[in-house]
Amino acid sequence: MNIIELFENAGIYRENLSAFSIEDSEKVRKQFEIERSQNPVLDPEIAANLITAINEFPKELLFISNNRILYNFFSGKNYSRNRFISDYAVSVPEENIKAFIDKFLAKDLDKFFEQNLAQNKFDVVDDFLNAKEYLPQNSLDNLGQKLTEKLDFVVNKFDQNPSLSSGAEAIEFIKYRTFYTLVSNFRSEENDKKIRAIYSKMSGSIVSAVVRNEFLEPMVSSMVNYKPIDYELSNTIRSHKDRIDAAKDREYSSGSSSGMSTWSIIAIIIVVIRLILLMARLGRA
Repeated sequence: MNIIELFENAGIYRENLSAFSIEDSEKVRKQFEIERSQNPVLDPEIAANLITAINEFPKELLFISNNRILYNFFSGKNYSRNRFISDYAVSVPEENIKAFIDKFLAKDLDKFFEQNLAQNKFDVVDDFLNAKEYLPQNSLDNLGQKLTEKLDFVVNKFDQNPSLSSGAEAIEFIKYRTFYTLVSNFRSEENDKKIRAIYSKMSGSIVSAVVRNEFLEPMVSSMVNYKPIDYELSNTIRSHKDRIDAAKDREYSSGSSSGMSTWSIIAIIIVVIRLILLMARLGRA
């Protein structure tokens, strides 16, 4: 549990909430006792921190309670936009929100990043980064480092087994578009080099033909969503993607042409058969 979950469960939110009262702190204490009766190991610091936030950082807490992405994330809810329509707009500098989250909520944020990256749920993380401007730099740096480690993991797989004759399923995520979209939030020359290495190794002749046939096209089609610093790398990947698309277009056109020829042949055969039958009837007459 975190302070926003306790805030939610304590029923402190009310429409057009513009300030907190002594009663709100009392609600926190009562709700925490209820929560602890169900979970005795619950950290008392959660209640203490929420009361501190109410008393010392009311604007930051109000801002988060009125921000759909942040509030739904930290409270574990999924309220619609209508829940966050308020006549009271709280203006707080971004740096203050970052500091608030870093002070009270960073553990939840880091755990979220770690769990979803481990499960290759890159789209979930990328969606949350719509609120990136309010997230503390330490947490973003940790996320960027974990993504770099994912790239290192792939490169190491190639180094350990250049043909990828076994274990290729462990790097399945290099076929995911959302992986490269997420990495683009942390693009760097270092990550460019790792992306280039992965591209070069997968498209090389050493890799097992079976693996290359399974991975290369979807990987390149997804990798084009990475926005590198190196223009040459971008051009290389884009050119490869264009060749893939052109080959698919030719295959489709060829298939369509073949289909038309087949139907033409069938039509001719039918006409010939009808002519033969007609001539046979005329001959009998």
